[in-house]
Amino acid sequence: MDIDAEVKDALRAYDRNLVEYRLLRDALESEIPLHLRQWGVSDFRVEARVKKRGSFEQKVRRDPSKAVLDMVGVRVMTFFRSDLAQVEKMIRRLFEVVEESYIDKGDLLGDESFGYRSVQFVARTRDGSVFAETSAGTPVEIQIRTMLEHVWAEVEHDFRYKPLLEPPNPEINRRFALTAALLEQADRNLDGIRHELEGR
Repeated sequence: MDIDAEVKDALRAYDRNLVEYRLLRDALESEIPLHLRQWGVSDFRVEARVKKRGSFEQKVRRDPSKAVLDMVGVRVMTFFRSDLAQVEKMIRRLFEVVEESYIDKGDLLGDESFGYRSVQFVARTRDGSVFAETSAGTPVEIQIRTMLEHVWAEVEHDFRYKPLLEPPNPEINRRFALTAALLEQADRNLDGIRHELEGR
């Protein structure tokens, strides 16, 4: 089968499953906040999305033999870094995590580096879970980060990856690193402030 035929087959499958993908997206946005509150996490944002048809087609064309596992994605953003572990535990109760997909971007930075931080992995819906309208085993790409990490990721992506006439100079790169360091310290400060206030 040639690439065009494989892409057409993949797009037919996309169209066939689109209603289910949208139902899962809506369920993620309604169910995850309920579960987070039950787990004691109160300050957060949840955003879910279905991969756009054009983005899906581009991904299939790059490698038709590779399964697309981010048809549905959800991002959980907390106000406090100390809540991230609790969020991940809750997610692991709701889904079956594909462990080989697990990446902690912070671990890739090294001891003296600052930059993009986020935990991301693929998980699959469980049989008999709260996502009953979705077939068991449906993959979901999950990202967990703080709100400040999210701001950094969005700004850096826009600046670094939009078309430029020439790459950023060393001074721009230094300022990006400095900003990442300041945001990381701000995350730690917020945790410390909360810990002190809750300890009174």
